[in-house]
Amino acid sequence: MNDGLVRLVSQRFDAFASRYLEAPGDGFAYTLKVEHTRRVLDIAETIAREEELPERLVPACRLAALLHDVGRFPQYKQYHTFRDADSANHAALSVTYTLREKLLANVPAEIRRLVLGAVYLHNKRILPELSSPDLRTVAQLLRDSDKLDIYRVLIAHFSQPEQLHPEVALHVLNEPDKFSEPVLQALLARSYGDYRHIVYINDFKLMVIGWLYDLNFRSSCRLLKERGYLDELFDSLPQHERFDLLRRQITQELAQRLKDA
Repeated sequence: MNDGLVRLVSQRFDAFASRYLEAPGDGFAYTLKVEHTRRVLDIAETIAREEELPERLVPACRLAALLHDVGRFPQYKQYHTFRDADSANHAALSVTYTLREKLLANVPAEIRRLVLGAVYLHNKRILPELSSPDLRTVAQLLRDSDKLDIYRVLIAHFSQPEQLHPEVALHVLNEPDKFSEPVLQALLARSYGDYRHIVYINDFKLMVIGWLYDLNFRSSCRLLKERGYLDELFDSLPQHERFDLLRRQITQELAQRLKDA
């Protein structure tokens, strides 16, 4: 049943995305989101397996990964940006279009509720207190999986000598020696930071580095360390003694999480 559900919803997702991919214009943004979705699904499956999640939660984790960015397609079509503050809440759009397109039709009600709840919560700055332990687990797993692939997407984007698609990094200013003090202060205080303070490309890099504080599973931390994303991001920052301080702090935090889990 698990695999059959995922195949069914995956086919519906492909049909939904194809309408955008086949439309005239630059399909880069839509292709980016299709490929991102597939990788997030793979990561979610890995985390669910390694964490030995209860079998009843696995379909919800997989389907939430598959549908979490459905709203990105209409968002980009209408606003030509992925920056929610300048357009619309893409997580809420994902729920709206999942329901409108009947992407979860014939999926059992309990799984459907978990999927829609996790999708709606996946872009919250901080996950709120939830009365449902199952929803909290599915939402945490989706948030981790999403972040782990965005690390990869952004590092690839930052490594380009000319960034042809500024929408990937939310159109931040590419001034390589500048950063915003509130972003760095938040991370040194072991906070997640605030997207409203992001101005420069280094701000975005710092914010992504700070996502470590919001990872929920040991396997997520393992994947982050093995893939070397934090080192790549730190190596791409300009020389600054406070960046060195943050690097030591982040390195210790990751080591502690892997040790304690």
